[in-house]
Amino acid sequence: MHKLPQQFAYFLAVYWLFAPTIFAKEQTELATPLIGTQATAALEMIPSFKQVGSVQMKWLWIKIYQATLKTPTGAYQPNTWPILLELDYQRGITSKQLIKATVKDWERQNIVYSDQWITRLDEIWPDVATNDQLTLYIDQAGTSHFFYNSTFIGLVSDTLFAQAFSAIWLSENTIKPAQRNQLIGITP
Repeated sequence: MHKLPQQFAYFLAVYWLFAPTIFAKEQTELATPLIGTQATAALEMIPSFKQVGSVQMKWLWIKIYQATLKTPTGAYQPNTWPILLELDYQRGITSKQLIKATVKDWERQNIVYSDQWITRLDEIWPDVATNDQLTLYIDQAGTSHFFYNSTFIGLVSDTLFAQAFSAIWLSENTIKPAQRNQLIGITP
């Protein structure tokens, strides 16, 4: 009976020494999955994908950007990754305008979004000028990698973000269904 209290005291001593480290590690791991800052893919390392479709996006008669969707097979399957979405801009747009348009579309589609996503996009998205390209690569795990003119600028690890962001163009509820059909390879 004498050994049990001594072992218990030893256990408590070890626990109190390492408990702060264990709890700190758990908090770090919980924060990491939603928003990442490290590149896990370089654009040149992404396997060559085949084009599914391409479409000119306009507002009234003004050309905004050319959107191109690519997948490993050249076919689109909803919410199946990996995909590559390239946006080739034909006019300048500030990052604030891009974020505002993104949020507006999520709200229009009744997509629940996180304020963390908006903060992250504000941190990584640059203003774009004519002939700039923003590329979204969603890897097999559902992590969204952003590139600006082929240079990695940041990622969002939340798979819900990947679904919400790609829905702007690929959802059946998109604001431009004819352009969506062209983008996903459905021709009228």
